[in-house]
Amino acid sequence: MHSPAPSGWTLFRNRDFRLFGGARFLTGLAYQMQAVAVGWFVYDLTRSALALGFVGLASFAPAMLGALVTGHVADTYDRRRVAALSYGLLALAGLGLMALALSRTAPAWPVYALMILVGTARAFANPASQALLPTLVPREQFGSAIALNSSLWQSASVTGPAFG
Repeated sequence: MHSPAPSGWTLFRNRDFRLFGGARFLTGLAYQMQAVAVGWFVYDLTRSALALGFVGLASFAPAMLGALVTGHVADTYDRRRVAALSYGLLALAGLGLMALALSRTAPAWPVYALMILVGTARAFANPASQALLPTLVPREQFGSAIALNSSLWQSASVTGPAFG
């Protein structure tokens, strides 16, 4: 007789998955909040919709341009180190953005440079952290882990701008 598949909620008994899921949710939330805040900041500095569009381009272009390289790095090197280094760069970029916001007189170009750094760090962090998921849960819970991970990310993507 075939036993029923375990509930997705049993994943939260797994400490590694709890930490991973929580970190993914908080990272997604922080990124969305940062995107809103940086957009407002650049628009406040420049009063230009075009300048605001360049913020999005600066954060998106590195992921687009480096898609093949970032996946290769995640597959070739220790994923934990790649993710940790990427999140460290994200933290430094966030501190730089905070310093610019506190100065209140910054030109827009340093914001673009920091958003390129954010985009580059995210481009490396995403494949490295996604590749960690299969190592955290038993094979029979992998499908549930993927679904729950996706739900956590989507929840952060929806609620993050509201908090931002």
